[in-house]
Amino acid sequence: MAKVSVIIPSYGRPEFLQKSIQSVLSQSFQDWELIVVDDNGIGSVSQVQTQTLLNEYRDDPRIHYHIQEENRGGSAARNIGWKSASGEFICFLDNDDEFYPEKLKAQVQSLERTGLKMTVCRFDSFKNGKKVRTSPKVPEMDSYLIPFALGKINFASGSTLMISKSLLEKVDGYDETFRRKQDVELMIRLLVQESLHVDDQILVRLNIDDRANIPSVENFKKFQNLFNLKFNSLFETFPQKAQQEIKQYEITELAKVALWNKDWKLFLRLYFTGGLNFTTQFNLGTDLVQKFVTYYLK
Repeated sequence: MAKVSVIIPSYGRPEFLQKSIQSVLSQSFQDWELIVVDDNGIGSVSQVQTQTLLNEYRDDPRIHYHIQEENRGGSAARNIGWKSASGEFICFLDNDDEFYPEKLKAQVQSLERTGLKMTVCRFDSFKNGKKVRTSPKVPEMDSYLIPFALGKINFASGSTLMISKSLLEKVDGYDETFRRKQDVELMIRLLVQESLHVDDQILVRLNIDDRANIPSVENFKKFQNLFNLKFNSLFETFPQKAQQEIKQYEITELAKVALWNKDWKLFLRLYFTGGLNFTTQFNLGTDLVQKFVTYYLK
């Protein structure tokens, strides 16, 4: 079997990192290396705490620790990791997520059996230590590009993806201009280039925090403009119905950000005049009620 390089980009939350590392150590597949890229910036509190933790593993030659002089973002940290990797296959693991013990073995077997260059798996989502959902099975498709771009399927590809290093080299890895949804940006480019294997096995635990990465409305708009600038020419090749659904999806995401930021004026404007269909309006209305109950009645 081929060697696997696991890349953990680490920024903040050093208290979760040990579980992520332990989940790699617990793999049934043992031909791996682990590269932790510390993106906290030299001398910061989180960097010192992360280095103290990594010192516990300094006698394990499979574990490598790279310190960034300054914070450059998750895309840059991932690129530094995979470019220095010696494995044929690459996995990324967010520093608060965990691999289940069969993750590496199952995905290596999938790639070697199918001859494909990338695979993703299903995942469990945990919140405050309690499992809140398991990702649904994804039906087999000739191409996952349009459903993925529409947000209809979620691969959580930051931690569920295994990919050949040669394919990452072909697409030049992550786009470092993206500070949000780097995994989505990369996956769209990958799906344009290559076929994807989707494994029905549940091989990853995601530890989620609904408020961990909520952008301001202004920052979200900047990200969306950058995203559209990069992919509008691609989306224009989609069927007309898919193009309309992408617009609905963008408006829905902006409405959710407005809701989380308590920008009621923007939320209501999008809700009533954004051209949303009934189902989307109903779901957003449910989100509004849940937020009101959570923050005002508890």
